[in-house]
Amino acid sequence: MAQQNSKANTARPRGGVAAIATFDLVAATLEQLTNRRMGMDGIGVLYGPSGWGKTFSSNTLALDTRAYFVQMKAVWTKKTFLQKILEEMKVDYSYNSTIPDLFDAVTSQLAASKRVLILDEFNRAIEKPILAQITRELFDSTQTPILLVGEEQLPNAMARPQFKQLYRRVSAWAEAKDVTVDDAYKLAPIYCPNIEFDANAVEALVQFAKGSVSSVVKCFNQLHEHCLTQGMDSVTFAALQKIALPSATHPKRKI
Repeated sequence: MAQQNSKANTARPRGGVAAIATFDLVAATLEQLTNRRMGMDGIGVLYGPSGWGKTFSSNTLALDTRAYFVQMKAVWTKKTFLQKILEEMKVDYSYNSTIPDLFDAVTSQLAASKRVLILDEFNRAIEKPILAQITRELFDSTQTPILLVGEEQLPNAMARPQFKQLYRRVSAWAEAKDVTVDDAYKLAPIYCPNIEFDANAVEALVQFAKGSVSSVVKCFNQLHEHCLTQGMDSVTFAALQKIALPSATHPKRKI
């Protein structure tokens, strides 16, 4: 196998952000929603397993594009949902405001700003269908793009009859990409600086991660600490076999 070295003193991505496959996918989806043709629906869905870079990529691009980013919580009510969106928008509201008042405030700001609204952990809205209905009405009232981010079951959940109106407004389905060797080379300079990796070691890390960007990042962090402790400036495939890597599962009791 051809040898390829990655060393962290190569050009670092601006702002310490690696343009991994999922990052590029989110960027393309946001562009598609923003530049859609007149009359086309403007809701997008980004879905995939936990740890595949959905939240990080969406939040980073929200900062870059001035989109509104809201991470939903299981305990939220209708009122809390709208209040949290207004807080992200930096729009003042009265705690005595009614739900219709809050809804009108959100739609007014969305319509005026035309800034994309990104709702992360949207599976929470599926658990409380009224939140999904409010989301659909936010789009209908403003025609402003909305990106819904959630786990891999989100598309199937949205296909249920009670969500058909929201489902029909989706014009972009984006499945998060599993981490690639190319992604790993982009992540290495950020999370394991000044350490060289041979190609076999990087491929082994990607296989170990089983698609998870988060797992690769954790591995690089641990390898960096190990290399600093051991005075190492490179990691070969042979050396990697002797280093305990962080697992996504908890340790099992040996019997």
